[in-house]
Amino acid sequence: MKNEELHNEQWTNDDDLMKSLPKVELPYSRSKEDVWEEMEALLADESQEKKSFEEPKEVKVRMLRPLLLSVAALLIVLLGTTAFFRLYIKTVNALAGQHLTALLPDGSSIELNAGSVIKYNPFWWRFNRQVQFEGEGFFKVQKGKSFEVVSSMGRTIVLGTSFNIYARKTDYKVTCYTGKVRVVSVVSGESTDITPNMQATIKNNGRVLSTEEINMSETISWVNEMFYFTGTPIEDVFDEVERQYGITIKSSEHFGYVYTGNFSRERSVDDVMHMICRSMGLNFEKTSYGYKVSK
Repeated sequence: MKNEELHNEQWTNDDDLMKSLPKVELPYSRSKEDVWEEMEALLADESQEKKSFEEPKEVKVRMLRPLLLSVAALLIVLLGTTAFFRLYIKTVNALAGQHLTALLPDGSSIELNAGSVIKYNPFWWRFNRQVQFEGEGFFKVQKGKSFEVVSSMGRTIVLGTSFNIYARKTDYKVTCYTGKVRVVSVVSGESTDITPNMQATIKNNGRVLSTEEINMSETISWVNEMFYFTGTPIEDVFDEVERQYGITIKSSEHFGYVYTGNFSRERSVDDVMHMICRSMGLNFEKTSYGYKVSK
């Protein structure tokens, strides 16, 4: 009983109990302010390391942007230049009263009769030797890749030759002088090949006809300022006189006559009109615009 009382007495006295315990020194004793300062420093170091690690990527992106812009600018320039080369068209126009010689980039040449026009792409010529043509012209083509002449009625394809094309209104005639020529109808797709002294004609319905043993001296005589007609409607003859002299010929009616004959461009237009009208029994008078013809 006495021992139990002693035991209870010891536990009720806290101060004596704490004093009786052995002293223990903790190995780590810091204030909370010190701990927070150290944590903030660690976080700051980690953030700095992350930033320094990402900086090379940003620099790389910044260096890549000018390169991409340069490539894009170069592509735009190349596309623009190619489009210009492909789309630029040169036109040579022989007006009424003019005879011109057009020289093509490969050395081929076209002698243009009055009232004729050609169009082609000079900067794209080495890739596509194609000429758009209306009127009458004598072609001398250098050998090379396919050479093509395109008109409203037909296409003429050659590989190195000389030939004459007459493409006015609905008339389309090709006369081969040297080499070989292929004539294709735009309407029907029908075609024919002709060789020297042959002529191909495309009709309104697209039919392509060939004729042998053509009088070449008369067909290309216009190159030497001579014009021949055989059973030609008089209106077509007057059209040729208009083209060669740059005048206008009017009439109050359709005559329905055909004319066979010739004239030289070296003669005056008055002489030519007198010769043609007299042979057909027609009268003509000079006007401010050219001539008026009547029966």
